[in-house]
Amino acid sequence: MARFVAVCKAADVAEGKGRSCFVEGLPLAILNDGGKFYAVLGRCPHAGGPLGRGWIEDGEVVCPLHQWRFKLDSGRCTTVRGMGVHRFPCEVRDGEVWVAV
Repeated sequence: MARFVAVCKAADVAEGKGRSCFVEGLPLAILNDGGKFYAVLGRCPHAGGPLGRGWIEDGEVVCPLHQWRFKLDSGRCTTVRGMGVHRFPCEVRDGEVWVAV
């Protein structure tokens, strides 16, 4: 059963950007899209690019290596059909980002 874990301060994730972190051995990308936070598996399935170092455009995180794009609300890849990244429940509590892992 998943449990929520505090992973970083919300202020540490700039709007339109991401932050990479490891939580319980998992590489995660914490992403801030206009003040709404998302957590996805932090490695792009294409070449293992760090999604936490990517940026957000039109509700999608863009991998900094080869610009593969993933919808923040579903994890679905819009660059290559059938690909995607796992999403984790994420919320902000008292200025900290919490993720269910």
